[in-house]
Amino acid sequence: MPELEEELSRTYFGACSRMQQASDALYEALHTATGGPDTSVESVYDSISEYRRWLLIEADLIREAVRQYNEAK
Repeated sequence: MPELEEELSRTYFGACSRMQQASDALYEALHTATGGPDTSVESVYDSISEYRRWLLIEADLIREAVRQYNEAK
């Protein structure tokens, strides 16, 4: 079982790392090329929507990984 637990932990790490990348990307997207905050409602909403999609994909990966782990036990 330790092998399966290590694999699950690696999956968690990868998904959480990508979630952090998504947060960094959102922060960058919420600013203009000159460094000021983006004040376009449409642009901000689009950036947030993309961020949410990215997070949901990673959260689904974690849920599926733990489900598969428990089925394998």
